[in-house]
Amino acid sequence: MANICITGIWHQGTVVSACLADLGNRVYGVCDEDTAKVLNAGQPPVYEPTLPEIIRRNIETGGLRYTTDYSEGLREAEFVFICTDTPVDTNDDSDLSSIYTIAEKIGTNLTHDIILCVTAQVPIGTSEELSRTIRNLAPIYRGAVAYVPEFLRLGVAVETFQQADRFVIGCNDPVVTERVASLYKPLGRPMVYTDIRSAEMAKHASNTFLAASISFINEIANLCEAVGANVHEVAKIMKLDRRIGPYAFLSPGLGFAGGTLGREIRALQKIGFTNKVPTPLMDAVWQINAQRAQLVSRRLSSILGHLERHQIGIWGLTYKAGTSTLRRAISLEIVQDLVRKGATVKAFDPLANLFEVSSLPAMKICNDPYHVAEGSSAIVLVTEWNDIDSLDFRRLREKMKGDVFLDTRNLLNPNRITEAGFRYFGIGR
Repeated sequence: MANICITGIWHQGTVVSACLADLGNRVYGVCDEDTAKVLNAGQPPVYEPTLPEIIRRNIETGGLRYTTDYSEGLREAEFVFICTDTPVDTNDDSDLSSIYTIAEKIGTNLTHDIILCVTAQVPIGTSEELSRTIRNLAPIYRGAVAYVPEFLRLGVAVETFQQADRFVIGCNDPVVTERVASLYKPLGRPMVYTDIRSAEMAKHASNTFLAASISFINEIANLCEAVGANVHEVAKIMKLDRRIGPYAFLSPGLGFAGGTLGREIRALQKIGFTNKVPTPLMDAVWQINAQRAQLVSRRLSSILGHLERHQIGIWGLTYKAGTSTLRRAISLEIVQDLVRKGATVKAFDPLANLFEVSSLPAMKICNDPYHVAEGSSAIVLVTEWNDIDSLDFRRLREKMKGDVFLDTRNLLNPNRITEAGFRYFGIGR
C-alpha cells in the first residue's frame, strides 16, 4: 500500500484517485471546497459509469478522502500527482497557470521528500519545470519526477484506466521508475519505461495521430458524398489491411473537439515554430477540422435553403456520448453557427450539465426528444445516448414541420428512419 496525494481534481484526477484507491492505496485528493463536498458524498464532478460506486466504496473503507487542505493531503504522501485537466483557450492553446499554481502550493506545504508524478497534458519540458518549481520552494524535495501520460476517454474512463493499452512511465531515474511503476503493476497491463521527454512527446504524438485519422476520414467522407460512395464501406475495407488494423480511428463525423486532441496539435506546432521545423501535416489536420463545425449548417442549407424561419432540433449536446461535460463541445459551436444563419434551435440531452459553461448559445432546452421535434424542420443527431434506438420515430416525424433527419454520427439505420417518413442524411454516405 502506498500513500498518494492527487492534486488538480476534476475528471482525470477523480478517475485516477478512485482507481488508485481501489488498488489498495491510501489516497487523498486535494481540490476546492465544492468539489470536495460532492466527491466525499460519492458523486464525481463529471458523469462516468461505475465511478460513483468506486468512490463510495473506497471512502467507506477509509482508503479515499478529498480535502481542501494541501498540508493534510501531503502529510504522509510518498507520491504526489498533478492530474489537472489542462485548460485550453478558444484556440486550443494550453493555459498552464493553474498547473504551476498547484506546484507552488505543493512546494509551500511540503515537509518531506516525495516523488512527483505528472499526468496532466503538458508541453514537453513542463514536468521538469514543475519539479524545479517545487524544489525551489521546498529544498527537502530532491527532485524525483515522472511523467505518466493518461489516455483516459470520457464516458469509459474507468475502463480505459483499468484495461489500459499500456502504462508509460517517463522518468530519468531507474529507481524512481520502478517505484512509480509499482503503483500500476497490479493491473497487469503492458508497461513502457522511457525518459521524461519521450513520454511527453508520446502523448503529443498519440493524440495528434488520432486527430490526423479523424481529419483524414472526414476528408474522405466529403469525397464520398461528391461521387456517391459510402465512407463506411471504405473504412471497413481499410481496416482489413493489417498495416491499418481493426481499431483504426476511422469514424467520419463532426471532427474532434473538447481541446484534448487540439491542444496536442498546438503543442507540436509551437515546437516546430520554436525550432524552425515546418509542420505542414499538423497544419492541414487543424485546418480540415476547423471547418467541421459549419458542416451542419452547410448541409441543412443545401437541403432547406436559407435557414431563416426554420427551427432546428439538436439531439445531444455533450462533448461525447456517456458523459455530462459541455466544455468545448462542438454542439455549442454548431448551435451558434445555426443561430448566426437565422435559425432557431431547440435541444435535448439527458446527461448534459448545463451549469458547467458560463454562457450557452441561444437555444431552448427541452425535457425530451419529442419536444425537440415539435415544429422543427430538421432533427440533427450530434451526440447519442443510451436507448436512443427505442424512440418512436413515426411519432417524432408526426410532430415535425419538416422531414429532415441529419445523422452526424451515422448511428441509426437509414432504412428505419426513412420508413418513419424522414429524409435521412448521414456523413459520407
